[in-house]
Amino acid sequence: MKPKAKRYNFEFWFCVFCFLFWFVNPVCGASTGSLFGDAPQKKSQTRIGAVYFSDGNVLTGEISLTPGRSFKLNIPKAGKLKTKDMVTGEDVQYGKVRRFTFEPVREIRFYPEKEEMRRNWKFVETTKYNEETAEADYSPAAKAYSGQPYPLRYLAATVIFNSDESLQGHLYTATVYLKTKEKTYRLVLRSKQRGGQGTTLDELVYVRRIKLLDEGKNIAAKVTVKFSDMRFGPKDAVQAVTKESLTPIPTKMTGSDDTCVVESAFGEEFYLAVRKDGKYIVGWPPPATSGGRPKEQDKKLFAIAHDHIQRQRDFYNSKELLGVLVSKDDREVLTLVSLRRKVAPTHFGEIGGEWDKELGTVVEPWRLSIWRWKYDRVNQELILSSRGTFFRIILLPENPTPEVVISEKLWQLQQKDDTVIVGQASRKEP
Repeated sequence: MKPKAKRYNFEFWFCVFCFLFWFVNPVCGASTGSLFGDAPQKKSQTRIGAVYFSDGNVLTGEISLTPGRSFKLNIPKAGKLKTKDMVTGEDVQYGKVRRFTFEPVREIRFYPEKEEMRRNWKFVETTKYNEETAEADYSPAAKAYSGQPYPLRYLAATVIFNSDESLQGHLYTATVYLKTKEKTYRLVLRSKQRGGQGTTLDELVYVRRIKLLDEGKNIAAKVTVKFSDMRFGPKDAVQAVTKESLTPIPTKMTGSDDTCVVESAFGEEFYLAVRKDGKYIVGWPPPATSGGRPKEQDKKLFAIAHDHIQRQRDFYNSKELLGVLVSKDDREVLTLVSLRRKVAPTHFGEIGGEWDKELGTVVEPWRLSIWRWKYDRVNQELILSSRGTFFRIILLPENPTPEVVISEKLWQLQQKDDTVIVGQASRKEP
């Protein structure tokens, strides 16, 4: 008698295979994958560097950041947040957080800002209660320590750039990869270190210095911006915001009425805005047109951005969308917005505005800003990722909102060595 042939349930295994394939590659689903899909792979800039440790060890090799990431340095002395004008005066905030990669860096130095030994502790209640008399002495709670001491270190950083400029502050946690001849090291740079119980500060090793040994990117400390068809008076001003990190950077007028100097860009390109004759002019491209009218796609994106901006819970309760710009890969959207904190009368009194100690009254702050969003074209969703501000001024409630004009000329930036020429192409204003 012949044995029966083994029967396979092909339909069952086909379904299992399809499920596993869908699970491993969720992009195949209509909208079940991550909100923005897989991010494009970015190549990390690799440099040759030496890493010096606090215990005396030195490692040399190819050094790089995580692909697509950058350093973030918090600058505590960057200026006051609340100021009458972001461009004039000494109380100017030129970005408390600066972003950069290894490309424009010559050296990063770390040094202990504070070191101490601590022990774990908790509050213990010491109040004595007399049940017979219902009286208590209400003794304050006392700290009860436990375990062995452990070391704690706070690190500050000084970054020296190829342009001979330097910044001091606290570095956000960053991962650096160092590839030597023997192996690849993963170094986590932190501004706060904590050792194990029973260890000492000397045993808590940290990166003391990162020195780049190759030339890197040669950047200028100052970039001259020359306006081909615009002249400035003593009350006019120019403001720059970096493209990658949306950071306001120092911009100063020169002796010439058509030239200014942008400082400390650290190799980043920038957007420009101008305050001229009481108006605010921003470089922004005109909407794409078809037959003299904006394309339907731009109208839809404008409506989506407008809806998301109005739904954004923010300090500013009056928001006006001025412009929308989508990135080439359709993954990000830039919006140009006019923001004002207006005083709103309610049944409970006036809500909003901001109290100004110097003026002794309620004022209404106003900003001209760029917001960057992550864009999911399939689901028509935006997620706010970063913001940058050109101007911030203080208005009285009776003052009108400043007029903002979009200019294609300020968008046309042509770089020649260390000079940027603005509006050289002869085109009409949008």
